[in-house]
Amino acid sequence: MPLPITRRPLILDLDFTLLHLEYLPGSLEVPGRTRSAWIAPQTVELLAALQTHCAIVLATARSWDGTHWVADGLAERGVNVAGVVLEDGALVGSMDQLSEFDPSFDVTALRARVEAEKTDDWPAFDWQFDFKACLVARCETRDEAAHLSAIFARRYATKSPCRVYRDGRKTYILPRSADKWSALQQLLGEAASEAAGIGDGVNDVVWLPLVAHPATFASAEKHLVEAVLNRGGYVSSLDGHDGIADILRVTGERVAPQNVV
Repeated sequence: MPLPITRRPLILDLDFTLLHLEYLPGSLEVPGRTRSAWIAPQTVELLAALQTHCAIVLATARSWDGTHWVADGLAERGVNVAGVVLEDGALVGSMDQLSEFDPSFDVTALRARVEAEKTDDWPAFDWQFDFKACLVARCETRDEAAHLSAIFARRYATKSPCRVYRDGRKTYILPRSADKWSALQQLLGEAASEAAGIGDGVNDVVWLPLVAHPATFASAEKHLVEAVLNRGGYVSSLDGHDGIADILRVTGERVAPQNVV
């Protein structure tokens, strides 16, 4: 059942879109496994102004444990998050009710299978148990993660209901049908295609060009920049906190206050 919203959704990726590594005085801190990221005060102010006619939705590959810092911190500063897409589409819902995108996807059984099939020539990895609707294996280096991702793709994404996705040192095994766009459609219904959206990464290519008002950074994933331009969206020449502030200002100008039909 889609969220009962009457404002146009504003869909926000997190890492290197809303969150950046540079600390500015007064920034909202978002703790991470190895380092903190930050939301600049200017970004919070712009979101507060936009939420008068936009429903804020977060779409990320992070788990809820890694995302609640954003939702809670924004709420403390007067910005309310209406809904979330987590775990790269495997988990979706409102702040008080999250559900698996594909309830038939048995994480426990798949983890047991991977453990049973693991051999000594596989790269070492640890499971991230904060992910609830998909499997995430974390390696020490990106090269090891790339090797593990190739192994997982051969074993678990060929003629199976699984999708394998690598994000830095993390490798995901998810339901094949779960991605950010599919989850956004489940969360928002027809309003997903009328949304404004901002992203920067490979996993944003599946959804950002499909919304009404897409935006990204010139430094973002090349295919994403091309797709946003082809859609008539906005590409900022600025990076980091300045870039997201620029994009939010332009988005505010482009998105006229109106009810979603």
